[in-house]
This record gives sequence, C-alpha cells and structure tokens, in this order.
Amino acid sequence: MTATLVRIGTLLLAVAILLAGHGLQLTLLPMHAQALGWSTGSIGVTASAYFLGFVVGCLTVPALVARVGHIRLFMVMAAVATLALLGAGLVGQFGAWLVLRFATGYAFSGLYMVIESWLSEVADSASRGSVLAVYSVISLLAMVAGQAFLGLAEVGTLELFVLGAVLLCLAIIPVGLTRIAAPHPLPSLRFHPRALLEASRVALVCAFLGGLITGSVWAVGPLVGRQFGLDGADIGLLMSTAILGGALAQFPTGRYSDRTDRRRVIAALAVTGALVATAAWFTVDGSGLMLHTAMFLVGACSMPVYALCIATASDNATAPLIQIAGSVLIMNSLGSIVGPLVVAPLMAWQGGAAFFLYVAVCFALAAVWTLLRMLTVDRPTVHEQPFEPLPRTTPVVVELSQESTTGE
Repeated sequence: MTATLVRIGTLLLAVAILLAGHGLQLTLLPMHAQALGWSTGSIGVTASAYFLGFVVGCLTVPALVARVGHIRLFMVMAAVATLALLGAGLVGQFGAWLVLRFATGYAFSGLYMVIESWLSEVADSASRGSVLAVYSVISLLAMVAGQAFLGLAEVGTLELFVLGAVLLCLAIIPVGLTRIAAPHPLPSLRFHPRALLEASRVALVCAFLGGLITGSVWAVGPLVGRQFGLDGADIGLLMSTAILGGALAQFPTGRYSDRTDRRRVIAALAVTGALVATAAWFTVDGSGLMLHTAMFLVGACSMPVYALCIATASDNATAPLIQIAGSVLIMNSLGSIVGPLVVAPLMAWQGGAAFFLYVAVCFALAAVWTLLRMLTVDRPTVHEQPFEPLPRTTPVVVELSQESTTGE
C-alpha cells in the first residue's frame, strides 16, 4: 500500500493544492458578491449556476476525455477554473457571474473525474480501500485549509482571488510532471431515475432533499455568518465546522448502517437535523459558539446522507453500481441547484435565522418520507457490501470503492 501511495503522490498533491483553492473560492465568492451590494437572492442564483455546471460536466466530460486525454483535459479544466475565478474578481456584473460560476462547476466536475479515474486505474485491488480513504481525508483537509486563507485579506479586494487562482494553477504542475500513464477513457454517465426509483425511493427523495441542504450550506452559509456579525476569518471557521461535522459523522453512521436497515440511519439523521435546526432557529443569535455548534450539527446530519443513499440503493439494485451512484449524484445536484433559489429569498425576507428554518423543513420532509417508507416496505438488515464513506464528488470514485470491496 505504501508503494502505491508513493506512486500516486503527485496526484494526491495536486488534489490537496486544487481543493485548498476550491475551498477558498466556494466561501469567498458569496462573501464578495455581498460586498458588491448584491441581494441574497442574486447570490443564491449564482450558486445554482455552479451546481448546474457541475451536473452538465458530469454528463459530458467523459466524451471530452476520450478526445483529448486525461492530462490535457486536466490542464484545460484547471485553466478554465482559474480564469473563471479571476474573472469573478474583476467583473462585478450578475450576468457575467452566472457564466463564470457555471464554468467553475463544469471545470471542477472534469477535474474530479480525471483525478478519480486515475486513482482507480493505478491502485491495485489490495490498496484501493486505503487509497480511497487517503483521497477522502486529503480532500477534507484541503477544503478546510482553504477556509483558513479568508482571514488574510478583505473579501472586497482582489488579493484572495489572486491567491485562489495561484493555488488552482499550482495544481497543474504535479499532474503535468507525473510519470503515471493516463488511464482508460471514462465511462459515460447517464441519469437513470427509473433504476434509482426501483432500487430505493428513499434514496431518490432523500438524495434530492440532502442536496437542498448541503447546496444551501455552501451557497449561503457564509452569508449566515455575516448576518450574525462574523468577519472573514470567523466565517472561514464557521464553514470549516460544517465540513468537519459532516466528515466526523460519516464513519460511525455508515458503520451502524451496516448492521441495520440503512433507512433507519437516514431517518435518525433527518429527525436529529430537524430538531437541531429548529432549536437553532429559535436560539441562535450573535453568540459565535451557538452558531458554530449549530452549523457543525447541520453538517453532521446532512453530509453523510449522500453516501447513505448510494449504499441503500445499491443494496436493492439490479443496475450497475456506477449507474446508481450517478443517479444519486444527479438527484443530489438537482437539490443543490434548487436549494439556493429557495433559501436565499427566504433569508432576504426573514434574516440569517431563516436558514435554519429552511434546513429544519428539509430535514422534516426527509424524516417523514423515510419513516413512511419504513412502515410500508421491508428492507434487509444484512448487506452484501459494507458502507463506504464516499466523498460527494463524481460517480467515478464509486469504481474505486466498488473494486476495493470486490477485490478483498
């Protein structure tokens, strides 16, 4: 396993640098838009454009990889992401931001798919599980590290945009110098809602509802912090707590789901999330501790839902796992597109606390739907495949997970 990690060290270094820049820009952009005087609703629309670009990229990037190859596509997508970030810093027009944020989402879908297909190809059957774990940890830590840069400059200036662009460009160097042969072409991804519906209606609905929450956390989470009086560094810390909450909850919830009906775990997370968000709606004020605690628990209850939906659908599916995972990702991404369009106007009307009201409603809907399905449809509590705490990137990472399981 150590030899494999050394071999793919350049790819993992590229991931770390790339996602540090990405984590910075995801929080920076809504804060900068607010500094430009944009309404919360307009900021939500630009966030939806990002997730729309990501979905389109997942569906079309495999064909581009087949034409030009992995290394060239990685460099092109990194260049597009860099130009889009710099363009957002230089141009303060709403229409331009829609195009630029769409381009960012499209570019990052390609970057994720190239890296994940490379890792899947290079890792052998004995090390795939370890490679997936290391990749997931590096992705998490890099996104958290990106939040730390927010305290280095004012969000209304260009310094942070330049820093983010430097990080995105630096990620090209390890990939350009790698001696690892490019992998086989990416599998074509298609949306199969019927296959997902037949496998698990809980996964179909809760993937969408989970996207409503997690997409909104990224879209307006920084604005929630700002409305409660936090500055740039504290907002970065706020977003880090949400990410860490989701990461720390993945393993225990997933392992417990291996011993019971996975829908029971989804329902428990949804009920807990609804209670936490409702309490936060009533109690969160200018207290930094209360706000950070609420965001940590929202992340802990929402972010594991994506991987749990893949797991519960795969338990009952006849379709290939990558097809199921692709459909879960699309449903989750559709929720991420819709979520900012709903929560941003609500916050503009009722203030930052309305974010928690919105989250509570989404969790409550997920809880009610899951409990109703549990009452009407029996599911096995013994599972052929164990839960894998998959990052919410692209379905290509599922191949790494699937092969690590079947190879043991």
